[in-house]
Amino acid sequence: VNGWAFVAVDDTGEPTAIARGIPPSWITDIPGAEAWAVLQAALRRSPGVPFRVDCEPCVNAIHRGMAWATTGKRKHARVHALVITALDDTPVELVVWMPAHTKASDVGVKKLGNGMILTGVDRKGNGLADLHAKAAAEEVRVPQHIRENLEEYNAITKEAARWVGEITHTANH
Repeated sequence: VNGWAFVAVDDTGEPTAIARGIPPSWITDIPGAEAWAVLQAALRRSPGVPFRVDCEPCVNAIHRGMAWATTGKRKHARVHALVITALDDTPVELVVWMPAHTKASDVGVKKLGNGMILTGVDRKGNGLADLHAKAAAEEVRVPQHIRENLEEYNAITKEAARWVGEITHTANH
């Protein structure tokens, strides 16, 4: 299960809005969940506010436009169509890629997709969004003891299948 989240921050990096959740069932991977987060942010944005997005394929889809993002060979065409529609009146230069999972030492060093330097505000907002996306996924995740039981069951089943194969081979030879 993948979670999504977005965070809106003020100029000092203090959160003004946080949203999180689970994407629809037709979104089955992290890039799709990232695109769903961008959609949720786009639907709730204030006009003229820049977006920092740590999913480069999402930013590429927005910058390249509807025709590129929705061709049949694009796995996330469906969600990208929704994102681009939601951002229809937003200049693409306001949607900027930023590096994900940065360290404090990356502030002032790493560059965003527009050539600007990563700020502490950027890093703080991105870290908070990641934290909330993980929390959203954890809220619906199958409990650890059940996952462990499934792993044990699968191991026993695999061993039984190996044993049946060995016995069958021995009986026929």
